[in-house]
Amino acid sequence: MLLKEVIMTALTYLGDDEIAIDANIVKHPKLDTLLRCANIVIKEIATDYLPLTATEQAEVKDGRISYDALSRRVLEVLTVKDADTDVRSAFRHTPSALELVNRDMKRANVKYNYLPTDVNLDEECPLSPLVSAKTAAMGVCSEFCLIEGMYEQSIVFSERYKEDLRCAVRKKGEIKIKPRRWY
Repeated sequence: MLLKEVIMTALTYLGDDEIAIDANIVKHPKLDTLLRCANIVIKEIATDYLPLTATEQAEVKDGRISYDALSRRVLEVLTVKDADTDVRSAFRHTPSALELVNRDMKRANVKYNYLPTDVNLDEECPLSPLVSAKTAAMGVCSEFCLIEGMYEQSIVFSERYKEDLRCAVRKKGEIKIKPRRWY
């Protein structure tokens, strides 16, 4: 989904028809605020609810993988495997790099959760497919109302946003109940 769709949905919920987003983007002070709110919500969802995961190959120098060698901002490293043998290696975090227990490794596949960068109107939202435009729009409305001093509306939007996120995070699978015997 494009960020433009999220902003248009948020404007619908806010009841604001002043800003028309189409081929000609109208610059309005509210639009800038809504963009900032949308980026805050996207980062909140990616860090607290549904993390974004990437796997990259990185070069190992002296048993260390620099965070700068990875293309995205690292939140949490999940696994480090040797790229040649596919053997996992234990690691520990330092302020600038990962230190590996297996110092003989030359290249490693690093699986990690990352923080998304800010998104513009015509770009895709870096969110999990489980998050709908409606859910993101509720978060944007909540943040926007909080900034504008509309506290009661902010609480209402926040509750709906969090309920939608709970539904997105909840595991949707088959429910199994153990068979019981009647004596």
